Amino acid sequence: MVSQAKAELRRRVLSERESLTTEQRQRLSREIWKRLSSRPRFKEAKIVAFYLHKGSEADTDKMIEETLKLGKEVLVPATNQRIEFFKFTSFHDLEKGKYGIPEPSKKIPPPGPPRVVIIPGIAFGLCMHRIGYGKGYYDDYLSTSSAYRIGICYDFQLVEKLPTHKKDQRMDEIVTDQRIII
Repeated sequence: MVSQAKAELRRRVLSERESLTTEQRQRLSREIWKRLSSRPRFKEAKIVAFYLHKGSEADTDKMIEETLKLGKEVLVPATNQRIEFFKFTSFHDLEKGKYGIPEPSKKIPPPGPPRVVIIPGIAFGLCMHRIGYGKGYYDDYLSTSSAYRIGICYDFQLVEKLPTHKKDQRMDEIVTDQRIII
């Protein structure tokens, strides 16, 4: 039942997300960045992990560039059997990884664990849970991480109620182009 409800929600939200133009995605992503960069936990963190966006996800490229300009260390994920975060060096040093998602070609160990992790999702709920692509990589990682969790998405990806599973991990905050949920 839960998996069927999640699959339907994924289809519906992905369809809406895929209908955005490049200009709309960039504009909405800039609004997300404005809110994200003002968050106290983000401002305090010296090491921040970002996802590398794919397709119609909120664009993290500019967010990563701006975070580096703030003097923070940026980590990005690589996925094999699980997610691991590595030091981000350059957009030129990325290659297609598992599922076609960009990841660092040079796996440089991070200087320490991330204090904040920026998390993607297909849908987020006011319950502070998320639905991803269904593989459980982020939930597995977050189950053993003490990092502060900030989910980012376009506002239409935020729904009142989500079907959840006991393995699903909660966010500490959700930042959209229109609001911040704590």
